[in-house]
Amino acid sequence: MTCSRCEGLMVGEYLFDRGGGCAERWATSWRCVNCGQRDDAVIRQHRRSKSKSAAVVAATCVVPEATPLSGEFSTLERFAA
Repeated sequence: MTCSRCEGLMVGEYLFDRGGGCAERWATSWRCVNCGQRDDAVIRQHRRSKSKSAAVVAATCVVPEATPLSGEFSTLERFAA
């Protein structure tokens, strides 16, 4: 299995799930050895439910005015942040 974030190797882990009360049990989870992202049944269920209800909002981008460079820096190119 590969990681959805970095395409790294995912390894299976057994975790002790303390659900409170009598619901304690072992749960399986996947963890990426590169970036540490976790993936299990609960995480996938939440991602599916959020992706259905997510709304796309248009964002506006404000670009500041260019500041003139002086002296020896006048020949340098500007880099985006």
